[in-house]
Amino acid sequence: MDVLDDGPGIPPGLLPRVFERFARGDSARTRATGSTGLGLAIVQAVAAAHGGAVTVDSVPGRTAFTLHLPSMTPELAPEPHSQSRHSLTTWARQGG
Repeated sequence: MDVLDDGPGIPPGLLPRVFERFARGDSARTRATGSTGLGLAIVQAVAAAHGGAVTVDSVPGRTAFTLHLPSMTPELAPEPHSQSRHSLTTWARQGG
């Protein structure tokens, strides 16, 4: 999945640490204005937890974040609606 932005780009000095916690490109955005600098670090952590990665490519006028996730094989795919089927079975066993 790609997320594209046509803004000013990420400063070259920030690119190597853009996925670090508390990294911010705009010094005007602070915790007081709602920016913690945690968003991209969280995205990277979630992607890694699922065996994936997130990358960034940035030049002035175009920044692209790409989320890479592995494909699921059929034997690893969850059974569709298994929780609702379980709930219905439990309800029936309890005389619902």
